[in-house]
Amino acid sequence: MMNNMEQKLEYINKGRGGYVVYKDNKNGLKLFFEFGGGNCVAIIYIPTIEKWTEGTKINLEEREGIMKFIAEQSIKDQAPSCNYELHADYIRLVTK
Repeated sequence: MMNNMEQKLEYINKGRGGYVVYKDNKNGLKLFFEFGGGNCVAIIYIPTIEKWTEGTKINLEEREGIMKFIAEQSIKDQAPSCNYELHADYIRLVTK
């Protein structure tokens, strides 16, 4: 938990992609994802640092913690044999 907040994820699957829906005590965020190929299981798209606050209405200081939670929880829920990579505008779930 980040700052004693209850964090959770929901998933909306739409064939080759869908949405990861992040929620905590004060924020909500709906992010597009698509399934990958090769050793890439999925890519979750995240607003860049420059677009984060305007696009999400969430403080920039919370961005890294939210990204890590989304990556780690996605692995627990959907892809237990994966690791994650954080990039400027996406999270990549890859096989170990």
